[in-house]
Amino acid sequence: MSLSFKGHTVVVTGAGGGLGKAYSLAFARRGANVVVNDFNAAAAQKVVDEITSAGGKAVVNTSSVTDGEAVIKTAVDNFGTVTILINNAGILRDKSFKSMSDKEWDQIIEVHLHGAFACTKAAWPIFRKQKFGRVINTASAAGIYGNFGQANYSAAKMGLIGFTKTLAREGAKYGIKSTAIAPFAASPMTETIMPPEMLKQMSPEYVAPFVLALCHPEGPDANGKLFELGAGFVAEVRWERSEGAIFKTDASFTPSAVKQRWSEVTDFSKPYYPQSLTDVDSVGKLEAAKKLPSNPQATPEVRFDGQTVIITGAGAGLGRAYALMYSKLGANVVINDVSEKGANAVVEEITKAGGKAAAAVCSAEDGEKIVSVALEKFGGVHVLIANAGILRDKSFQSMTKAEWDAVIAVHLRGTYKCCKAVWPHFQKQKYGRIVNTCSQVGIYGNFGQANYSTAKAAIIGLTKSLAIEGKKYGIIANVIAPSAGTAMTSTIWPQEMVDAFKPDFVAPVVGYLTSKDNTETTGAIFEISGGWAAQTRWQRTHGHGFPHTGPFTPEDVVAKWKEITTFDERARHLVSSGESMEQVMENFNNTGNVKAKL
Repeated sequence: MSLSFKGHTVVVTGAGGGLGKAYSLAFARRGANVVVNDFNAAAAQKVVDEITSAGGKAVVNTSSVTDGEAVIKTAVDNFGTVTILINNAGILRDKSFKSMSDKEWDQIIEVHLHGAFACTKAAWPIFRKQKFGRVINTASAAGIYGNFGQANYSAAKMGLIGFTKTLAREGAKYGIKSTAIAPFAASPMTETIMPPEMLKQMSPEYVAPFVLALCHPEGPDANGKLFELGAGFVAEVRWERSEGAIFKTDASFTPSAVKQRWSEVTDFSKPYYPQSLTDVDSVGKLEAAKKLPSNPQATPEVRFDGQTVIITGAGAGLGRAYALMYSKLGANVVINDVSEKGANAVVEEITKAGGKAAAAVCSAEDGEKIVSVALEKFGGVHVLIANAGILRDKSFQSMTKAEWDAVIAVHLRGTYKCCKAVWPHFQKQKYGRIVNTCSQVGIYGNFGQANYSTAKAAIIGLTKSLAIEGKKYGIIANVIAPSAGTAMTSTIWPQEMVDAFKPDFVAPVVGYLTSKDNTETTGAIFEISGGWAAQTRWQRTHGHGFPHTGPFTPEDVVAKWKEITTFDERARHLVSSGESMEQVMENFNNTGNVKAKL
């Protein structure tokens, strides 16, 4: 079978060089019409000239990817439609987190996340109407594992994975398939961070055939999946979850109880491989929790005496439950909320019980203002719980830019701004604890929540990079995906679930993670609900290495699909982008004459 793209129109963003150029040339060689998008008009024109001189069809588009309508309009005006969208455009603004400016953060989020949203949004109604479409979103190992000096890039790239998973769910019934790839390839962008000898081995031509295979109507089904690839090596990446631990949901469910059984939470001897947020029997686990004996307590008790804890979105729900718990355990608590009434009510509740609390009434994006309250009232800050959030649920077809922007701003930028504000204080005192709030929607995607899943996934990438950068300063950062009855979930959950899954059944795990007793666990993800807590991590197939003597073909990908996607005893649990590169680099020596050492 030869995979032809005759009759297809492909839009490739960031196509003036590197991967985008390789995609454009490869699609054109197989008969596709190509829109070569790049802000560099001369570079884009050069690619178009190369295509047309070889007898292909291509046009230039120089619009910003954030103007998705203009990008897609070029395809429609010139070729009548669009069938394939490759969201490839990207920039780097690498900086240590302490030195990163808001502008450097915002620029990365704008190009990578808002750009992918805008282009996909413009193509989506066309895809739906013709009952066919392919979307390839470009993630990165930095997004999957985190990376030093790339908190912005890690967040954006992991956000694209969450975005992909929701698009996959919403598009399936319309013949629209969406896939995320994390490619290793030479480009003007990677030239700034990778040595020349390595770049020579990682031609974009060793990535393009895989993308073509996924985009063909008769190609393998990779909807909602994530792949790492480079230098002829390709592997699938999926989520793996521990069985976790179930705690009695009574007054004995404390951070000390979590400390006592922490090894159970992180035990992967009986793993699960969830595909969606419904792949856990939350109700069954809650019922089991109720029947357990009281939880044994670790000694010494987990306490926060003399420490100051900032909690965003603490006027109700999870934030309030956290605040009450920390106060009982001796902490000074800063209650942040946009609701003055809500924030002051929680402060009053704490002070009446003999605790110490202060309100910071403002948006979570006002991180410095929140930290200034902690410093003025209590003289320091030791723990940050970034919990504030909103929902603006809509099908992707109906979602407005305003609904997208609002969710990204509150969840992602709010988390960034608060982390940024506490960071210099944590570095100076060589101590700090951060728990950021993801969601199972961010991990697995969910219909009608493209904005929310993107923001929440991006928070995972941000947190992983913070964990890497904070390690030498005694700063520990983790991310949780909690399920609890709150004002936010009451808009989408039945009332009986809202009543049953109390925020109090999440708080103790957060308490342990942010305590001085936790000295090891950092950069990790935990799913928490109704007394149950489990860790979630990445697992990658052994994959397949195509010979490095020349680019493989899309047909080769189809032939080796089983090897690429089979999770067997050779599957690995990688924790860094460096580890992720190992099999890619080993494939440099794969001549195809003997089995590559993989």
